[in-house]
Parts: sequence; C-alpha cells; structure tokens
Amino acid sequence: MIIGIIVMYLIQHRAYRNGIDYLLVLLIGGIFIAMPTVLSVTMAIGSHRLSQQGAITKRMTSIEEMAGMDVLCSDKIGTLTLNKLTVDKSMVEVFVKDLDKKQFLVNAARASRVENQDACIVGMLGDPREAREGITEVHFFPFNPVDKRTATTYIDANGNWHRVSKGAPEQTAFTSKKDYGKGEREEQLAQAQR
Repeated sequence: MIIGIIVMYLIQHRAYRNGIDYLLVLLIGGIFIAMPTVLSVTMAIGSHRLSQQGAITKRMTSIEEMAGMDVLCSDKIGTLTLNKLTVDKSMVEVFVKDLDKKQFLVNAARASRVENQDACIVGMLGDPREAREGITEVHFFPFNPVDKRTATTYIDANGNWHRVSKGAPEQTAFTSKKDYGKGEREEQLAQAQR
C-alpha cells in the first residue's frame, strides 16, 4: 500500500481521485489474498497460547473447530476426544433379574424413534430398525426436559402390550408398574445410583 502511494503520487504525479480508486482496488483485492495468511498466523498464535497452558494440538484446524463447539468431551486424563460418545456393550449392567442385556438394549432402541436414535444405542445394536420389527407402536411420548425421559407403548407379535422408557435414572426408576418387594426395590435403586 505504502509503495503504491509513493509510486502513484510522488513519482507518477497522479490526480488524487485516480490514486484513491487504485488504492481501494488494491486494498479490497488484498483482503482475499491475505486472508489465509492472517488466519494461519492467528491459529499459530492460538496454538502457541494453548501449548503454554499445557495443551497439545495435532492439527491447526482443530483450534478452528473448537471455536464452534458447545460441548467439549474429554476423558479422565484430559485428552480431548472426537466428540463421539460410545458405550462398551460388555460394560452395560442390567439389575433386573428377568431381563438379559440384549433385550435391555432392544428396549432402549424401542423407547426412541428410528430417525433420532442415540449414538450409543446405534453403536451397540448396529441397526436400531431391527428392534422395531414385529411390533406395532401405539403411542410415543417424546423427550422433554421436565420429565427427563422418553417412552413408547407398543404391541408385540403375540398381542401383548408393553411400555418401555429411557431417560434420567431418577425419573425412570419410579415409572415401572412391576411389583417388587420393598427391600428388593430399594436395593435395586441403590445399585442403579452407583
């Protein structure tokens, strides 16, 4: 810019108005040319500041991606994850005696709509649409933040009515109509809270 001013006004003796037009063209055109450089330098400075605070960045674009995050997931040692929640199928524990792990996962898939399944259920079942085969949905209770749960009422292939629910443990623990003994029920709730 400064070189353009010196050449146009001092050496070529151009009129003021003509010089301003050329300088504006250079200024506006230079923005798009300089933008990648400015962004790279800004991200490098951000990476340097993060490294001073103990963070290790592998890719410069990860800094830009972090700027658009609402939720940041990290594991127990502070490593940032890929923003994907997973559940290990072998770590799932079912505290009800008459229910096996596979049926528990199928019920969790049935408690949601097919089009908005939880990522952890999809990861454990593969195709959650298979859980819907052979049932007829009667009523779906969508998730809301007050109840903190979702539920589905359905009829199975034998004509039996069922209602499955998933959500916050403190909400779903008391929705079951099954009659447990008082001591057994309290023990199951204590185990579920762990």
